[in-house]
Amino acid sequence: MGLLSVAAALSLVATTAMAAPKTVTLWHVFNLDTDMIHGGIEAFNKAQDEYRIEARVVPATSMVTELIKATATGSVPDLATLDNPVVASFSGQGTLTDLSPLVAKSEVVKPEIYFQGPWASAQWQGKTYGVPRDANTLALYYNADMFRAKGLDPDKPPRTWSELRAAAEKLRDPAKNVYGFGFSAIQAEEGVFQFLPFLTQAGGSIDKLDQPEAAAALDFLVDMMKAGIISKDVINQRQYEVANTFMAGNTAIAFGGPWELPRMEREAKFDWRLTLLPVKDDKNIAASALGGYVFVVPKGAKQPEGAFKFIEFMSNPKILNEGWKTGRLAPRTDVKVENPQWPQAYGIYLEQMQSAKARGPHPQWPDISKALQTAIQEALTGAKPSAQALQEAAKKIQPILAKTPL
Repeated sequence: MGLLSVAAALSLVATTAMAAPKTVTLWHVFNLDTDMIHGGIEAFNKAQDEYRIEARVVPATSMVTELIKATATGSVPDLATLDNPVVASFSGQGTLTDLSPLVAKSEVVKPEIYFQGPWASAQWQGKTYGVPRDANTLALYYNADMFRAKGLDPDKPPRTWSELRAAAEKLRDPAKNVYGFGFSAIQAEEGVFQFLPFLTQAGGSIDKLDQPEAAAALDFLVDMMKAGIISKDVINQRQYEVANTFMAGNTAIAFGGPWELPRMEREAKFDWRLTLLPVKDDKNIAASALGGYVFVVPKGAKQPEGAFKFIEFMSNPKILNEGWKTGRLAPRTDVKVENPQWPQAYGIYLEQMQSAKARGPHPQWPDISKALQTAIQEALTGAKPSAQALQEAAKKIQPILAKTPL
């Protein structure tokens, strides 16, 4: 081979090496192949040659632990999805990349077009440490067939706490093992997630658990359990299991999220509907809790720019439109799904998102949540009165908030 041929060959090798896409490692929790992230990864990899996403599915229950280990060993992914209440835990410890400069230059990720709750969940001390991927919140599922059978109008679902209690009491049918109302009160984050709407609707808040408003919220549920309207099993039931009791016809009304819609359609053999969460009669405060996942870039990521380009790609309204197919709401106000599946449910959840509040954000949210979980369990099991259980939780939480306020 002559010198010119050798030079040409070397040039070709160099050009090929320069053109090779940079690998962006992504850890996410979405194991369903119908989730929008899978199509998004494929489309992103085809749409450009600069970066290539390499994804790893991490069980949702393991993501926090895995990311902590990766941070400690210096082997972090370039991009990860975190449940929104734990974002502040990582950003407060300085283990996430501040995305504020990239957001400031972005034509796609604009803070003003995001729902307030999702955007707040990714902020800490005035900086942006993540971009919401999706959002969800809670609404009220109810069995319209049971409403008719008990002389209730399914077109007039409960709008207030007193109406909820009255309807649930009428729907309770011990002979058929039917409870009037169900929600998750498990000693885990899910239990807090489902209690927070009641707390906020009562005019209470995490930093004032020792006040009468907080006790009123918990007493509302305790009293229904004592009356047999709510099953004692709710203290051990995850959200998924509460939905199971509803679909099996053993619960007439239940708290639930949009992620249940695909299997609700498959498994519920009755006329099921949704409505907004009822409000406390004397307060009229519309409120729900915010769920959903946030894209974050761990500090030490090798390809932060490539990671952010994928975030921008996944933030495109066309991509976000796909999320509703698996019950994922867009975190942005400029995304409106045309001809959505489950149109009535879509309208309800979209409206409920207006009052969905982020948990925290606070770097010690897991500790705050744990104290509240204990109080909920103590009150519902009758171990302690609601006021006492919540006062003891407040004593654990207040020193945390004294150091770092909400």
